[in-house]
Amino acid sequence: MKLFFIGFIFIVFSTCTPVAHQMVFPAEKWQRATPESQGVHEIAMLEALNYLKSISFGDGNEEVMIIKNGRVIYEGDSIYKKHNIWSCSKSFTSTILGLMIEDEMIKLDDHVFKYEPFLKAKYPEVTFRHFATMTSGYNAVGRSRWNEDSEDWSLTPYLPGEPIFEPGTQYAYWDEAMMMMGRVLTRILGQTMKSYFDHRVGSKIGFGDWKWSTEGEINGIPINNGCTNVMINATQLARFGHLFLNNGAWNGNQIIPQSWVNSATSVQVTKDIPVAGTDRKSAKGNGAYGFNWWVNGGLSAMPDAPPKTYYASGLNHNVCFVIPEWNMVIVRMGVDGNPPEGKHVVWNEFLKRLSKAMR
Repeated sequence: MKLFFIGFIFIVFSTCTPVAHQMVFPAEKWQRATPESQGVHEIAMLEALNYLKSISFGDGNEEVMIIKNGRVIYEGDSIYKKHNIWSCSKSFTSTILGLMIEDEMIKLDDHVFKYEPFLKAKYPEVTFRHFATMTSGYNAVGRSRWNEDSEDWSLTPYLPGEPIFEPGTQYAYWDEAMMMMGRVLTRILGQTMKSYFDHRVGSKIGFGDWKWSTEGEINGIPINNGCTNVMINATQLARFGHLFLNNGAWNGNQIIPQSWVNSATSVQVTKDIPVAGTDRKSAKGNGAYGFNWWVNGGLSAMPDAPPKTYYASGLNHNVCFVIPEWNMVIVRMGVDGNPPEGKHVVWNEFLKRLSKAMR
């Protein structure tokens, strides 16, 4: 604050950020604000949202939230509707991994067989880093449980099959690998991943009640499915995104190490790592994948989005975008199917239009 005396009048120049634009954190409820008060042109924002609705299916914008500076500037009518967020769940699993590393239970480059000995025969070189970046090559015995011509989603995800490739040499978006990672983390924790998340994160950010379905058990402990089945609503997913937007801190308290947030949301799968020729080769994570977060880059680039944008992504057009340049979190949830154009194509256009609303 600078004060200048001119005659009998004090002129005050403030060097502080305007109060309306300071970062805030929700208590029991999110704070609401007008778009204009947060430096967002409402008409341009609504035009972008109309585009998003036009390329979505039945759920439209019912479960959409736009949060800037910690304040809700747009919300649909069904933001409290709870359901599966599908592969957005993977970002929860990798967050647990990061917290376990902070708690010195494991190291990122530990060989996983040290904690799950039956993996040594076929996967002696696989590390937690490989699992979190989809470069493990892990594959279970048996083909898809969904009557599809796929090797993924076996009915026996914890029964190791022959590797798809040597760890670290290729990228394959593979749900069985995340299921195995969830099993190993549960064994080490000695409790469910959900209970650990609730203690370390949920209780501190007002996450509230939620569910995480299980797939089998180990030592009598249910295994939360490492790849899917986190069941929450848009307000809860937005809290998760807001925590990451603030580098793992919440209202002055460091909940997740900033170093983990930075690493998890940065490219960990370089462009030169090829995508494996599986039936899931359309998921191109080279140059665009962190530790179970998608990063703006590679063949999934969104050239018209802010460069630092990253997001959690799941089936049925479930996404949680974190946009540091705009101090913004955008959540879209639904059960209505992916846009046929491809998510990164749709969201690139949406964010291009939304950029016109930023002042």
